[in-house]
Amino acid sequence: MDTGVLQVFAVPMGAAPEPRPGGYAGKRLLDIVLSAALLILCAPVIGAIWLLLRVETGQGFARRIRIGRGGAPISCLVFHTARPIRAVRSRQGDLWARLGNTGAEPAAGRVGIWVRRLGLAGLPMLWTVLRGDMSLVGPRPATRAELARYGLARSVYLAMRPGLIGLADARPGGRFCDRVHDDLRYSQIAGPWVDLSLIAGALTRRDAVGPRKAAGFGPMAPMTGPLPFPGASPAPRR
Repeated sequence: MDTGVLQVFAVPMGAAPEPRPGGYAGKRLLDIVLSAALLILCAPVIGAIWLLLRVETGQGFARRIRIGRGGAPISCLVFHTARPIRAVRSRQGDLWARLGNTGAEPAAGRVGIWVRRLGLAGLPMLWTVLRGDMSLVGPRPATRAELARYGLARSVYLAMRPGLIGLADARPGGRFCDRVHDDLRYSQIAGPWVDLSLIAGALTRRDAVGPRKAAGFGPMAPMTGPLPFPGASPAPRR
């Protein structure tokens, strides 16, 4: 999806608006139907990738803890594409510690590299959507530390289920203020047509489901522009 979508969905920004709790009527039904269908269609791919990663890294899936609707921690299932910690430490020394602090992971072997390049790392999160902890479309899953930087927009994030894809995926770059700005906008425009448009746009891109460059599981670039609303804090510089 190109940036033109963002212009169509644009709304004025000021103080954090009051979100519509849970999105719109029928959103959960849409999540169940589409996530179940996608899981069935993608089951052979998920199984094959899991098996290859299991052989390559010793672990096919990994769980990442993020903050869900209402502030409850949720367990997000992703493909495990990192080398075993011991192997990384032996080759890269304290680089692992620095990578760990940013949320990045060293890629695994050939399989892990291609899983990331094709944007499939977050494909297992379809199960998290079906389970009800996430939505197909919504804010990028946030850690507790990231949520603390949302300022007045924190209540907007907490009123919605985190999404597998969202408005931020249609925007080039990854500034933290843009991410929060897009979450705020989505809370105001959420509807079946918006969700279906974003899903269709994601499925036509090469980095379709998995990424979000790891769906909230990678580092965000530092914020360099003005804050979109009062109370928000920029991402700390690495």
